Amino acid sequence: MFQLSDKQIRILKIIFHVVFTSIIAFRLIEKALIRLPDDWLFFLTSDAVEYAVFAIVAYLLYYKILKHKQLWYKTSFIILFIIVIEVLAALKSYRIHGEVLAERSFNFFTEFIGKTFLFYTLIYFSNRLDLLNRYKKLENELNQAKGQLLRHQLHPHFLFNAFNSLYSLSLKNSSKTPDTILKLSGMMRYLTDDSINKQVKLTHELKFIQEYIAIEKIRFGEQANITLQIEGNPQDKIIEPLILIALVENAFKHGFYTNHESAFVSIKVFISNQFILFKVENSILDKQHFDTSKREGKGLDNLKKRLHLSYPKKHSLVLQDKKNLYLAQLEINLD
Repeated sequence: MFQLSDKQIRILKIIFHVVFTSIIAFRLIEKALIRLPDDWLFFLTSDAVEYAVFAIVAYLLYYKILKHKQLWYKTSFIILFIIVIEVLAALKSYRIHGEVLAERSFNFFTEFIGKTFLFYTLIYFSNRLDLLNRYKKLENELNQAKGQLLRHQLHPHFLFNAFNSLYSLSLKNSSKTPDTILKLSGMMRYLTDDSINKQVKLTHELKFIQEYIAIEKIRFGEQANITLQIEGNPQDKIIEPLILIALVENAFKHGFYTNHESAFVSIKVFISNQFILFKVENSILDKQHFDTSKREGKGLDNLKKRLHLSYPKKHSLVLQDKKNLYLAQLEINLD
């Protein structure tokens, strides 16, 4: 999302005030050279003088009057401001009609009031650019904090299962124990260090999923039907950390918690240009009875919130609960 830096905001504010006051000053000098000293009345009722008065009043209102704490000070200036505008309106009516007409003077008066507050509005919003920028920064920081909170709510059951698997290996004095500890250590480092960043390399995210699957295979056995297929080049691409693992977790949590010969989890990753298609399918055994609403629990709910924060209008999530198959398909524009 486009956002100006504080330095750019200051430069824009300076440019606005310099250009705004320069135009008014140039018009005022131009009229003075043309009309003075021969035609004072025409000069005083010219648009150049009017705009100069409106600008002075607007600047005083913004920088001095409205910020003053004392009410009498504000009231005195507003009364003086009204008197000056009335005088200008009366002079213009006299120059044009040869006499001061109440109706014409009032029309000029309301026109002058409107132009003064238009100038004040321009000054006000030019000086509020930094506040808008500050609001955008706070919004970004809030979204980032939300994303981190949602990421920290992931994978508690996986870690519990992983430590149980590691405990079982240690009891058997398995040769796989050191490698499993190393994999789990790498995953923990990714969870605690890399995942706090707003974006990570796609290769790191995919490696985390590969290690996740490796540990699940230790849990269920190498004969377990768990596959991961990656097509395309993940190099030089970045992604929100832990955005893909939620679908993998969901498959194991709700579909592959048994060693039944029909059980399977199939994960396919297709990478093309700036798009990634992440497809997870898992078996649904006849004895598994659950509602789709229960299936789409906290993990998928968090995923939807994170996608909305990180990839608004740049993602597509499809969840299909078929007879013997559950499909989760996520497409993200990484650009």
